Amino acid sequence: MSVTLGYAEPLDDDFDREHLPSKIGGKPRWLDPTRPLSVDKAQCDECANPMVLLMQLYAPEDEPAEAFHRMLYVFICRNGGCHKAGARRCMRVFRSQLPENNSIYTVQEGEGAGSCGDDEADIFWSLAEQVRLASVCAVCGLSGNKACSKCHNQFYCSRAHQVADWDAGHRGQCGNTHPRATKSAVYTRKPQHMMYPELVIVSEEEDASKLETGNADYDDEGSDDDGEDNEGVKPEDMALVPVTEEKVEDSEVDVDRAFLLFQRCIQKNPDQVIRYTRSSDAGEPLFVSDMGKPETQADVPDCELCGTAREFEFQIMPQMLNHLSVDSADPASVDWGTLLVYTCPKSCSGASGASAYASEVICRQNFSSQGIGEKFVRALHGDDSGITRQIESLRV
Repeated sequence: MSVTLGYAEPLDDDFDREHLPSKIGGKPRWLDPTRPLSVDKAQCDECANPMVLLMQLYAPEDEPAEAFHRMLYVFICRNGGCHKAGARRCMRVFRSQLPENNSIYTVQEGEGAGSCGDDEADIFWSLAEQVRLASVCAVCGLSGNKACSKCHNQFYCSRAHQVADWDAGHRGQCGNTHPRATKSAVYTRKPQHMMYPELVIVSEEEDASKLETGNADYDDEGSDDDGEDNEGVKPEDMALVPVTEEKVEDSEVDVDRAFLLFQRCIQKNPDQVIRYTRSSDAGEPLFVSDMGKPETQADVPDCELCGTAREFEFQIMPQMLNHLSVDSADPASVDWGTLLVYTCPKSCSGASGASAYASEVICRQNFSSQGIGEKFVRALHGDDSGITRQIESLRV
């Protein structure tokens, strides 16, 4: 099974010119910038506020032709309290796609604006001259169908974001054409607390030579169960759950099988933020627990557009939380063990029709209370206490 790993990196100088990036946070880069997503599709069912972009992934397909350009957008509510409810109430996934021949993009060879990340580095996609960008929300980048009633130059998706932008500095700039007013550092900084930090996602293939037939079992060659192959890295630095200095009470509860496999699989690439495995032999995701797996049609319903059973495409790892400026110690903050994204395997053309966006399915799996046992905590501090033997016994 081929797995592509995604890593978060700072934006480079060329990022602003890219029209089809894979990225975390910031405002969406719409595949079709003439038709941004409407806020009514990305509204939290718990608090009714607009969701914000968690990440977008450029995932083109060879077939069908309508999915030559294909982008997946993941939106979530920033209010951690809303995430006590089911994932579908506070998270959304949308698919957007275009055929190779379209009215939005033109092909350029050699150096040019907007690399799409294609394997052929000399191919670039730029917006066609006739494209007229739609108005988007100044705060979140969703469709901006509400204009400031005073200056008519600033657009918003909702009353909530209009008020937020007004308080962030538009109050002092509205209708003011002075050059310094439009460059206010205070104004450009304050609205950013509503969005997640923007980072680019770079990818590489997972080294299959380190894996055995099980999807999370590494060969002994080149791997040291005592962690000596991670020179300079403290055991607690690789912990998925923060290790405190409080004394861990003795317990007979051990980590569950799925978590052991999860930890074993990611320890060679601990910084991965996504795992992409879209293929006919993709198999199961890398679950974080034996509990809470999506197993029924109610968990992953068939595609509403064509009736085909959805298949797993990629998952968002808990390491992404480290890049979102969330307070992991706050029980009300956004949190997950892993987010699993299931999509229509046919990439049916509903996403390139009148709506431009097809809804897909996202499932959230949390770490179980049995996921972190006393043996695992001791192992993080260098006391193996048998956890390696537990992992080695899980040959699948």
